[in-house]
Amino acid sequence: MLRYSRAYPPEALRAFEPASAWAATHAAEGPLFLWDDLSLTADAFADEPAYRDETAEWQRFCREQLGFAVPGDLG
Repeated sequence: MLRYSRAYPPEALRAFEPASAWAATHAAEGPLFLWDDLSLTADAFADEPAYRDETAEWQRFCREQLGFAVPGDLG
């Protein structure tokens, strides 16, 4: 099964403190990748290290603040 991700600049995560702290530690000079399961990685091809958060606050932040959604023709 294919997975979907979308790239975001590390600065986009500043408004969500737990993810912002993770990004500051793991982000390189490039974007971070938010995946269809709402995990966050610093590498488009690796699952680790990953930021994982199953809270409603994180899910709401991803959808409302970041505008994340899997395109309808892919999901």
